[in-house]
Amino acid sequence: MQCSQGLTRVPMVTPAMLRILRWLDEHPATLESAWDVPRSISLEGIADGVGVVRSALFQPMSALEENDLIHTRQAHVLGSGRRKRKVCHITKNGRKVLAEYAEDAPEPRSKSSQNMNGQVPEYTHMHGRRSEAESIRLAFEQNRPIHLRGMPGIGKSTLARSVAQDLANEGVTINWVQLDAYCDVKEAMHRMGIEVPQILDVEGYASLLEQRDLLLVFDDVHSISSRHQASFSNLFQSLEQRKVPFMLLGRDRDTFSIEAEYVELGPLEQEYAVELLDSELGEERISIVDTLGGHPLAILLYDASTPLPETNQDVRTYVEQVVLGEASSEVHDAMSPFLVLPFPVPATRMPIPDNVPLLDEHTLLRWGAKDSTMEMQHLIRNVCKSSLDDSEVDALHVSAIEHWGKEDDALASILELHHRIQRGETDVSGHLSLRANQLMSTYSGAFATLLDEALVIENKNLELVELAAQHALNRAEVEIAKQYIEGFDASKLVNIRLQIAQFEGRKDAIEALLPVLERVENKDQKLRMQLSILSRSIDDLSPNSNQEDFNRINRLMDQVHLPDNEHERQLILTTVVVMRHALALEQGDYGAANFLLEQLKGIATNSDPLIQYLATKTELKASDSQSTHSALVLRNAELVANQIQQPLYKTSLLLLLCEQLTETQLHRAQLIHEQIDIHSIEAMGTPSARRLVAKWWEQKAMLDEKSRVLALREAILRYRSVGCPNRARSLSKRLHHI
Repeated sequence: MQCSQGLTRVPMVTPAMLRILRWLDEHPATLESAWDVPRSISLEGIADGVGVVRSALFQPMSALEENDLIHTRQAHVLGSGRRKRKVCHITKNGRKVLAEYAEDAPEPRSKSSQNMNGQVPEYTHMHGRRSEAESIRLAFEQNRPIHLRGMPGIGKSTLARSVAQDLANEGVTINWVQLDAYCDVKEAMHRMGIEVPQILDVEGYASLLEQRDLLLVFDDVHSISSRHQASFSNLFQSLEQRKVPFMLLGRDRDTFSIEAEYVELGPLEQEYAVELLDSELGEERISIVDTLGGHPLAILLYDASTPLPETNQDVRTYVEQVVLGEASSEVHDAMSPFLVLPFPVPATRMPIPDNVPLLDEHTLLRWGAKDSTMEMQHLIRNVCKSSLDDSEVDALHVSAIEHWGKEDDALASILELHHRIQRGETDVSGHLSLRANQLMSTYSGAFATLLDEALVIENKNLELVELAAQHALNRAEVEIAKQYIEGFDASKLVNIRLQIAQFEGRKDAIEALLPVLERVENKDQKLRMQLSILSRSIDDLSPNSNQEDFNRINRLMDQVHLPDNEHERQLILTTVVVMRHALALEQGDYGAANFLLEQLKGIATNSDPLIQYLATKTELKASDSQSTHSALVLRNAELVANQIQQPLYKTSLLLLLCEQLTETQLHRAQLIHEQIDIHSIEAMGTPSARRLVAKWWEQKAMLDEKSRVLALREAILRYRSVGCPNRARSLSKRLHHI
């Protein structure tokens, strides 16, 4: 090649050299002086990016460095421990030479796109697979689901990533998620970068995705837990019906009840498989590829220093006897914590982060999006773990419990609980109960899976069954809750049975269960259930409620027996008075409401947040929106709401303000609604907090026309999940009319 004036003469740039230059050209020049650099410019990252074994880099990179087209240095690679690693940068000369080959570029220069969202894996150059890529493109153009399957390491993600990149460069939006056993539909949407409500309304989720030029990619669908299988299946069916294109990547032909275009990924064709190996090997590459059966990962694991397997030896045997058999004890020790890891985690969170580069050098790790998380290659993990006996696996779980137990964040809690359950610990219900508040809201799907797995061990543990059923009800999964309590005596789990009856709006079932409630021997438990029923029943009142509804609540109140302990008695009495006050407001009996308020003032001060809240609530409910006095009441209520520190009181008043202002001052109501920190309320996880969240969604349906249908669906599900069927039915009628 004749170089431009001012450049030294360099040898012809080979295709392998070009791929390396193009890969490095994607990275900014500012990295040349950076202390921390991404893995993508390390030798391992470059090998992954251009899709070759690491040894295949030595010759082309040596030529590039000799001719000042790249330069290398030692730097700290993000997420790879403290040890520095060799990294590479393209030089100014390299960029100039690359520019001369721009017209002959066999692939798009851009390996990233603003159209790609979620857990998109790093780009890897694809060798071959043209017919499979064409099948995927055709199915996408026809709005048909695609199910790409094959054994671990066969190249599913590489092929899907390549097709997705081409589509993204054409303007298609790609949303990608890496699934695991602890991921539910809500979490999957979140990982894709799609913010959706907490409750699992897959129809609502699917409706959000009805847009042109969109492709959803669900990676590792085989890892979906049995706990979430049905909801994912419902989502896929809904997407198919709405003709939203999506792709499923997995090992097996999973039955999601969809008519998909199945693309079976087999061995890589010989002419393309040899491209993964060092060209210096010459004709020897053909025999290596044939011996390894054209399996991409097996080829990438090949090391000239280790013997080739016998002809026709399957990949698992090769990995076990050659790859792992020849590995040093240091490598085996470094692998140990990864063998029981249930999903990818940041490298820095592993017991010995400095072991990560060692495993990476041996191509034993599988990296997630932007190299932020990693795990062991599934094929390697499965083979290695299968060689361990039960005691060895148990020892790994014990070590993991010790490691993750030192941390107190949610990720560590999930992993610690996972390992305890996998060990078969019989006291795991206590650990789950302790973590319930931490995980039930923020990591709802993961907690649901953990509870389901724990019940395999302790299926007769009433505490665990109640916790699992309660969590299912919180997620509006009433059928799952019913399955959990099936087979237990009717006198057991009365609280759950009452909630299910309320969820389904079955007044006959509620009435039938009340005598059972009366027979509950534990007075504290009985009192808690009575107050819970009353609270839900009052919050379920609506303008359509009749006198019988009010009478039933009054009868329930009369059955509440106050505790003997004076302090506890005072607390319960206050609670009951507050409930009677709420009931009076719902009946429009403001005289009774004020009388009860005066009673409360007798045991508290006017500055008490509860008194301030109830007094303001009474004024708002009693005010006439048409009167001149109304404006003053509204201003005062907003002032009080913003001064009150108690978050539930504050939110309740702000929602009531929104309700009052919707008809007359819509914009002001919208502004107040937007300032409510509903995520903090939801994170509390208490029944009263969850009912406020339902109310928030109901208000949103009134204030935001664009998301009215979704907000109504969400409010309906949430009201049902907190035992407010009347409100749910009322909103269902409104949704039907829309």
